[in-house]
Amino acid sequence: MSRTIIFALLIFSALEVKAECNSLLINGITNDLKLTYEQFDQTPGKGWRVLENKKCYSEAAILIDKYILENNANQTSLKSHLLQMYAFSGESSKALEIVSAVLLPDEQQRNSPFLWNDYVLATAGFLEKDLSKLKFHRDNVAKYGKGFKPNEMNLATLDRLIENFDQTYQIAYIGG
Repeated sequence: MSRTIIFALLIFSALEVKAECNSLLINGITNDLKLTYEQFDQTPGKGWRVLENKKCYSEAAILIDKYILENNANQTSLKSHLLQMYAFSGESSKALEIVSAVLLPDEQQRNSPFLWNDYVLATAGFLEKDLSKLKFHRDNVAKYGKGFKPNEMNLATLDRLIENFDQTYQIAYIGG
């Protein structure tokens, strides 16, 4: 097969995927903005996760953002998923704009075994391409987060971000 034909097939395939993502986004805007928070954010195969499952990360971010605005929603998990979808879609600057909205208040973190803020700040370090910041907060999770499953899961993610530091967030998150 000639390079021209292969290139044309790749372009056609990319356009087809983009069309599917746009169609799913329109469907989500039409139907999913009315869902409860639990249905929209926490239920597999519902809400923004439909778009994520199809790797429509930019469209998932748009849908989450619209849901937050439409429902005056302030759940940290929604905002953290918005940050993640921006990061997956390569929109690091938009993801970084959300970091402060995702951090938990100091008094909430002080008494919690879950080192959420260190995880978020380490992720921000990756997105800023600041390896020392990423490692500093990763080391906090490693040192103080032992024995708590969410910290151990996040530590594995942060280790992948370090191992794949020169990759995109999407590739690094999954593990190169």
